[in-house]
Amino acid sequence: MNETTSSNTTKKWLVGCGIGCAVIILILIVLGVGGYVFFKNMIGEFQEQEELMEILTERYGQIKDFCPDPEGSISPGRIEAFLSVREAFVQSRQHLETSMRELQERVGQSEVEVKKPKNVFQMLKLGFGLIPQIAEFLKDRNQALLDAEMGMGEYYYIYAIAYFSWLGKPPEDGPDFEIMGPDEEESRWGELDKKEILEERRDSMLRRLHRSLLPMLQNQLEKLKATDISDEQMEWQKTLETEIQAMEEDRFHLPWEDGLPDVINASLEPFRERLEQSYNEMTNPFELTIEQR
Repeated sequence: MNETTSSNTTKKWLVGCGIGCAVIILILIVLGVGGYVFFKNMIGEFQEQEELMEILTERYGQIKDFCPDPEGSISPGRIEAFLSVREAFVQSRQHLETSMRELQERVGQSEVEVKKPKNVFQMLKLGFGLIPQIAEFLKDRNQALLDAEMGMGEYYYIYAIAYFSWLGKPPEDGPDFEIMGPDEEESRWGELDKKEILEERRDSMLRRLHRSLLPMLQNQLEKLKATDISDEQMEWQKTLETEIQAMEEDRFHLPWEDGLPDVINASLEPFRERLEQSYNEMTNPFELTIEQR
């Protein structure tokens, strides 16, 4: 059952990367005659990253359970921990980026070129090679989080606030072809042009971010209200309540998209250059790929 599920996920990744029906047919043939060992090893890679995610969830809870500092700041120590996570799996991130860029170039070829035998097998090689790289990327990210003693929720929060809300990175960053992850809804493979692909990815990312970040801000407000607060903190409470209301009224609203409060901005500013350097446009769609149980 696990192998069937993983094989289905694999086919979604391949189709979502725009490899095309002809290549998928060949993949199914390969599976029938000699793909068992390959997929057995690949399934093991995904199982390992899932086991690490289970440990993370057991230790730190669900993503939406994370509560940012009620006073709004992000301590230097936690930003350092975040950056250490980014550095720990930079190699697998760069490896995946290289393959994604190469595949993007191939996807940009005309349909006639893709159907040529030479190009079909080149796409096959790229497609097969990409899947274990994704598994390795997720495994290394999860292991880095465990080593840094950081939960997925905290990582998710800092990633979104620092890169999207503060540095202004587009949530839809990534390759200009369709990507299908295990936690995504069915996409209209092959029916969208590049502009539509990015628009749909943006909508999907914003909905995903909203589902996780709104509960975090609500946790933050609840904890803030449970303490004796000063007049200055009362102003922060009103600011937080206003942002929560904006998110509740618009499921595509990104937290602090109209400008970060001074308290958060002051936390991030000393790390601007390092945060900028740690961002990877091409692998962005995979950074927040999470399947918790």
